[in-house]
Amino acid sequence: VGKERGEEIEPHHDPIHDQSWYLDVELQNRLYKEYGVLGYTIVQCMGDAVFIPAGAPHQVKNLHSCIKVAEDFVSPEHLNHCFSLTQEFRLLSDTHTNHEDKLQVKNIMYHAVKDALAVLNNAEPEED
Repeated sequence: VGKERGEEIEPHHDPIHDQSWYLDVELQNRLYKEYGVLGYTIVQCMGDAVFIPAGAPHQVKNLHSCIKVAEDFVSPEHLNHCFSLTQEFRLLSDTHTNHEDKLQVKNIMYHAVKDALAVLNNAEPEED
């Protein structure tokens, strides 16, 4: 779409990680027509929480003033996927807002192993 509109595409451009596009109704219809991707609208009211699965592309349209509170969670079963995402982020330009390792995957792995070893070292030996 950027090329169609005469925009210059930067090296290491990533349309999802860049968060530079908002899909209006026209682009949503085109996405469905050309790729079979159908989006869903979720209206969030005061006090509601919305869970967005890891890796799920999404966009937000604020209808009123609001505050966003987000929490990233990394389960042990998905460390490999998170590490892959971290590697993708590293390919973005140094000035890109997502260039840094926001999930701190290596740090999470270090502390998980450290805590597991502490539990094992402090465990009472089983008596037979």
